Amino acid sequence: MMPLYLRLFQHAFSVAFSAIWPPVLMMLLVGLVTAILQAVLQIEDATFALLPKTLVMIGIAFTGGFGALHLFEALARDFILHAPALVHQSWY
Repeated sequence: MMPLYLRLFQHAFSVAFSAIWPPVLMMLLVGLVTAILQAVLQIEDATFALLPKTLVMIGIAFTGGFGALHLFEALARDFILHAPALVHQSWY
């Protein structure tokens, strides 16, 4: 059985990955669609490439990052609940 600190470390990485992949995927899709539109319409304006991504990031921030806030809240709760056990365990 893994020590508690390693289980919490693994849980933190899985929460971080779960929280970050939806915004990254959304930005990837918006960037791809924007690049295709720029290629088809032969637009070389940098603002056209940046504006949709900026609007998507603002939308993600206003919606809480597809539930990322809830995931980080649960992670913080887990760390706080396990804090006494972390203090009293052997670290070797």
